[in-house]
Amino acid sequence: MAAAFDVAALDLEYSNRDKDASYDDASATHIVLSGATATVDGDGASVEGSTVTISAEGTYVVSGSLDDGRLVVEVADTDKVQVVLNGASIHNEDGPAFYVRQADKCFVTLADGTTNTLTDGTDYVLEDGSDEPYATLFSRADLTLNGSGTLTVTSSYRHAVCSKDDLVITGGTYVVDAVEDALRGRDCVKIADGDFTLTAGGDGIKSNKDTKATKGFVSIDGGTFTIQAGDDGIQAQTYLRIAGGQLDVTAADDALHSDLEGIVAGGALTIEAGDDAFHAETKLVIDGGTVDVTSCYEGYEAEKIYVNGGETHIVASDDAVNAAAADLSGDEADATATTTDARVAESFDPAATGEMSDGAEPPAMDAGAMPQDGAMPGGMGGAMGEREQNGGMPDNAFAEGGAPTMGDENCLIQVNGGYTVLDAAGDAVDSNGSVEVTGGVLLVNGPTSGGDGAFDYDLTATVTGGTVLMVGSTGMAQNFTSGEQPFAFITASGNAGDSVAVANADGTVVASLMAAKQFGMVLVSSPAFEEGGSYSLVIGGQVSGANADGYADAGTVSGGTTAEITASTTASGGMGGLGMGGGGMSAGQGGDIQRGMRGGALQ
Repeated sequence: MAAAFDVAALDLEYSNRDKDASYDDASATHIVLSGATATVDGDGASVEGSTVTISAEGTYVVSGSLDDGRLVVEVADTDKVQVVLNGASIHNEDGPAFYVRQADKCFVTLADGTTNTLTDGTDYVLEDGSDEPYATLFSRADLTLNGSGTLTVTSSYRHAVCSKDDLVITGGTYVVDAVEDALRGRDCVKIADGDFTLTAGGDGIKSNKDTKATKGFVSIDGGTFTIQAGDDGIQAQTYLRIAGGQLDVTAADDALHSDLEGIVAGGALTIEAGDDAFHAETKLVIDGGTVDVTSCYEGYEAEKIYVNGGETHIVASDDAVNAAAADLSGDEADATATTTDARVAESFDPAATGEMSDGAEPPAMDAGAMPQDGAMPGGMGGAMGEREQNGGMPDNAFAEGGAPTMGDENCLIQVNGGYTVLDAAGDAVDSNGSVEVTGGVLLVNGPTSGGDGAFDYDLTATVTGGTVLMVGSTGMAQNFTSGEQPFAFITASGNAGDSVAVANADGTVVASLMAAKQFGMVLVSSPAFEEGGSYSLVIGGQVSGANADGYADAGTVSGGTTAEITASTTASGGMGGLGMGGGGMSAGQGGDIQRGMRGGALQ
């Protein structure tokens, strides 16, 4: 399925009728619900006890209350039906309150100014030989919800709103509380607009068809969402697309999850996640929008991550941006076990315990054994920083047959544009393969722990454009391996709240940030850098015109402690270009921290 998947083949559009909530009240059939029964005025519908059945194509206006019954749509599979909920309330104790058993497509229109309610019981009477139906509003056909009224759906059995085909929403206000999933479209979920308050024991929004590469996607173009989910906030089988809207997502697992690809192309997202903020197995693209991740385990995770635009802030208790090999096995149990094992291994710090995970004594790793600038050789720091399975080695540390490997060439983090601010307790920018920076702004507050780094990769890291400013611990610190744009690495310490600014010879700031925590290294690259140029690193000064992140690429800096750094496109040190020379900075990477001192020592 991964090989056949093609974003261009997905139907992301809305039909004119999806968006058109109008209807002719005079020619419609009217259904009035009355406690234990109902009355019908017009053709195409009938009542048997507390069950109302629509059996012909047309428009039906439903009002009133049904205490314990259901509304059923069962027409030819070529027929389209519009059901207008005009102040309707339906409860069914042993099945769906609203059941679209057969149709080509059912349009549910929420009449302007009305509130409509669907509820169910905790146990369903299922159809023979089937697990269906399983939602308060359950459809076996394409289902479109539109209009400007309100729909409240409470699921006590399983899902709240579920279509086995497409679920399309183009307007309305929705208050949904579900034991399992709130909104579920097996073939796809497409949302153009609406106001959504979704509380789910499972997923907030989900599409799960896994037998066709053009299905199983979720696409959001607009709307306002408040999602609280006991599992994933939004989950897609093939493709998760956020192109607009305002989303506030709180999820016990991933806030946004796709088993294949994902994209943020617009919208404003606020995220709190128990696991990943946005997890896509194969590819994740950030093209636009505003993403504010206030808490998560990991931020962006995929095999390949492309940041082309938008504004991102991520606060992560582990890695902020992580490129890791895709798992397309489809075995959720194995995937869960692997994730759990990896987290246990990653949280294990040999330096703190004095022993490896298999009980063997580790090699000595005291300060005297490390280079004074803290920079590790290319690939070396990333491999050690992962500390995953295989006795503390990273993913892909051993090839088939037991031969050691370093890195996965399929894994890539590429920053081409946008404005990205990361704050990680683990590795901030972490690739099991390579990192490429070609543009944009990348500001990084790395970890304080010696076993993690602001920058962690296993193969190569290059910079050809953009502004990069990273601070973090020195234990596993890595530099760029090379670049067409000069860069500089220096061991220099500061505290939370200190500004870190780099200025050119005339005192103009080219990059700055406000440190979120204590740090011991600085890595910087700027389009203003020239090969072999000398620049001032100022810690603890006042930067004019800085934004809330402490970022500026103009203005001046006053006060603070200053050191000289030298920028180069060639990293020195000979071992992956990561500055293995002692005494602060090697030539070509930055000024010696002692020799470059002006205005006070950097300690």
